Amino acid sequence: MLRQRSRQVVFLVPRAARAVVRPLSNLIRGMVCGAVIHPLASIGPRVHIGRGCTIGRCRLDTMNGRGEIHIGAGTTVYNAVEVLVHGGTVRIGRNCLITRASAIITGGHEFRYSDRLIQEQGTFARDVQVGDDCWIGYRAIVLGGVTVGEGAVVGAGAVLTRDVPAYAVVAGVPARLIGRRHGLRIKGSGRAAGTAPAV
Repeated sequence: MLRQRSRQVVFLVPRAARAVVRPLSNLIRGMVCGAVIHPLASIGPRVHIGRGCTIGRCRLDTMNGRGEIHIGAGTTVYNAVEVLVHGGTVRIGRNCLITRASAIITGGHEFRYSDRLIQEQGTFARDVQVGDDCWIGYRAIVLGGVTVGEGAVVGAGAVLTRDVPAYAVVAGVPARLIGRRHGLRIKGSGRAAGTAPAV
């Protein structure tokens, strides 16, 4: 009983400290870089936020500085977004919209050998690049090694495992091309840009 109580006290102190330190840290960071940052956003070390950004209550996790995140000027990262950088770098361009509950994940677990446990095979990390003026839709997931071209739109719930061309509209699991911006048509689809399913 005493041990359990003493453990609870030990864990309550850091939690209480975080409740004060995080909002203050985010306020100072926002003032320094000219951005609006939610008081409870979880922002790790080596996260660079551009001027005019709006950062919601999200998680920008560099795994204690093993990775790095760059967010371009004027970009909005909504609530419940998770950017998990297990190593390498995530670069998000200028004036992007990273919509609620979407995720960018640079790493994962190796699993190619069936005679060994997955947790014994190590991890990997690959960079992610998102160009300027992109819109990552609700609950979309961008996996390591992917480059999202400038002006691309990623549909809600899409999973990106391959690069996305500039000004493309992609959706699905795995994501595939369903349209383009600027009034271009996809051959045989009969669908003009801007008429894609909701993102």
